[in-house]
Amino acid sequence: MHARTATLILCVALALAGCTRPAPITPPPEVAQQTLSPRAADLTFTPPPSATPIRTPPTPAPTQPLQEATPSPTPPPLATDDRRFGLNLAAPDYQDPFASDLTWVGPNFEGAANIWEDGHLRAIDYLADTFIWWSTTIPDIEAGNIYVEVTAQPQSCSGKDSYGLAIRVDPVERNSGYILEFACDGSFRIRKLFAGSIRTLLDWQSSESIWPGGGETNTMGLLARGPRLVAFANGEMLAEIEDTSFTSGNYGLFANAANTPGFTVLFDDFRLWYLSP
Repeated sequence: MHARTATLILCVALALAGCTRPAPITPPPEVAQQTLSPRAADLTFTPPPSATPIRTPPTPAPTQPLQEATPSPTPPPLATDDRRFGLNLAAPDYQDPFASDLTWVGPNFEGAANIWEDGHLRAIDYLADTFIWWSTTIPDIEAGNIYVEVTAQPQSCSGKDSYGLAIRVDPVERNSGYILEFACDGSFRIRKLFAGSIRTLLDWQSSESIWPGGGETNTMGLLARGPRLVAFANGEMLAEIEDTSFTSGNYGLFANAANTPGFTVLFDDFRLWYLSP
């Protein structure tokens, strides 16, 4: 298991009509872009300026005696009608266990934070609003046909407090891509960010495959093959849709507080498989 060692932060802000914010806040680094919802599409927003990332240096782990490693369980073979059929889920092409702060790091400001901490990416949304701040990686692991998984553990939350996995993120502007979101109430949706606007491809739907509530751990999965997008929760297929807006790109992770200021999500074990066309 190896993680690439470079960083870049993507922060995308989503605002609804009538949303009010406190005095301007120093946003996260390098790229910050406000994204409008369909109801606020006619309004004009000024992207906040770039900022310097705040990195948390890793704390050296205490020396521990060597222990015999416990082999990971081998996933059962996939059924032929599974959209992931042909993949070896025990052997991803790329994996980041968040063992260090060298791959996913982020800002720490009054609005949100995405920081490495104790073997996780801790995503915090301090304000219960419609703004989203997410992280991404360089050097690019850009690809078009992929299956991506990440485990997520939301902390204290309620209702539509949500957390997300983004794929095919624009590697230059970093303000476009597809996102799969899970909410605290056990629902999910699929949206796309497109050059400063946001569109819902599949609105909130409940699923028994998603564990609701804070403290539960869910595995988010999103497959993209050509125009086909397939969402998974804990290995179970949730939905399949098609969209032709984006063909390749990078990846992002975020927390989005709707009801709970300071909503926090711990992400772990990011994995990626390349698919044949």
